[in-house]
Amino acid sequence: MARTKFDKQVDESAGSLAFGIGRFLAGRPMDGERKTDATFWRQGTRVLPKVEGKVSRSSYRAGWQRLTFRIGGLSATGAGGYWALWENQDSTFAAARDVWENPDPAIAAAETGGIAVASAAAAGGVAYGLLTRKRREFMREWVTPLHEAIAVPLGISELTDPRRYLHVPRDFSDDDAQIRIDVPTHMRFNEDLVADLIVKKLALENVSFTWRRAGKDTHVIVKKRKVPPKKLGLSDPGVREILAKMPESAPLIGLGSGRKKVSVDLDADSPHVLISAGTGGGKSTILRAICCQFVHNGALAYVLDFKRISHTWARGVPGVTYCRDIGEIHDALVHLAQEGRHRLTLAEQLADDVLEKEPWRVGPRPVILLEEVNATMAQLKRYWSKIRESGDPKESPAIDALAQILFMGRQVRLHVLLVAQSASAARRCARTSPPGSWSATPSTPGACSCPKSAPSRWRASTQDVSKSSPAAAPRRHRS
Repeated sequence: MARTKFDKQVDESAGSLAFGIGRFLAGRPMDGERKTDATFWRQGTRVLPKVEGKVSRSSYRAGWQRLTFRIGGLSATGAGGYWALWENQDSTFAAARDVWENPDPAIAAAETGGIAVASAAAAGGVAYGLLTRKRREFMREWVTPLHEAIAVPLGISELTDPRRYLHVPRDFSDDDAQIRIDVPTHMRFNEDLVADLIVKKLALENVSFTWRRAGKDTHVIVKKRKVPPKKLGLSDPGVREILAKMPESAPLIGLGSGRKKVSVDLDADSPHVLISAGTGGGKSTILRAICCQFVHNGALAYVLDFKRISHTWARGVPGVTYCRDIGEIHDALVHLAQEGRHRLTLAEQLADDVLEKEPWRVGPRPVILLEEVNATMAQLKRYWSKIRESGDPKESPAIDALAQILFMGRQVRLHVLLVAQSASAARRCARTSPPGSWSATPSTPGACSCPKSAPSRWRASTQDVSKSSPAAAPRRHRS
């Protein structure tokens, strides 16, 4: 039996109705055209390729959100119709008859109400414009230009609403601000190029990029690096509290990024410290901070300053012996070596468990601050060559004493803090030192790395000393 044109139209209408009902219940666009990457459970973040024209906000909604709105609207309409046409049908028909028979009052009321509604709408529009003006200006000045710059490198359609994947707070330039950018899961883009464009378009400086590449939630977090304070003083908030909480054997050297404490534990890590930096690199300031904290905690300090002016703060401080003449430095090193040998003998007599629990049994902690070790070693050699008599050893006893001190372990609580522009003299001392006896802090990467031929192990930091603020040191000893 031949199908008529009417039959075909009925079939097409039934098919369209079935598809419409399916799209309605599935939360899909009613026109059947999918424009974004939204799914039933997940909101869309970008426009699909080859989509043309403006994309409405509803296209970014998840399917369940569209379904909720549709069912809610249908329910409200049905409930209103049921109330008007079933529960109150007499009142509804009577009101309709009155309007039909006498429309003038209804028209006048509609005109008045229309003006009121229009006025309210206009006022609401003005208020909305004022309230959202800053957000719109922010979008126009920062977010939209960023979208135009990185959409193509990311492989995202330029029709995509920037707010769907660019989460840029208005205070993005603040130190604690965080920028999140959702990126395609395929990750087929140049991360360095995208990062460079973000920095340039948002005028960012000193920021870090954290890329999440695993799973479906691929994104990048952009945050400002927390740089150390340029200068740290005792009067700064919280500094005294930090110093009070530092272990007696681990003086505070400075604060790094995020106010992370920078220190070296001379009991648990290494008994000696070498600071190597160029002129003006902060060598004396760092060692002054370390030495003063030890003195504050009851240590005895020996400042061997052949330059005579590097540590003028130490003059007259209780518990500090300040040696400036080369002869004084020579005698002090010989004396300290004798003290170290005496402590070794005492440590041998004490049981290991006693020495571990009561390290003070060997005596108070002496700290030797040796300024400009390279020049001082040369002066000690010259001084010994002048005063040496027949039968005396050829090598300077002071240099030999320093080597002995460096060889002594942390059990004798004898520590050497060295300052050097280059670590050549310290390397020669290190060849006679046991492994693990040094902690080196160079001001440039690799500046103090120990030669492979040396048997000692140095723990060298490759971070510039200037990247952590030196801790301020007390000017006078406090009991």
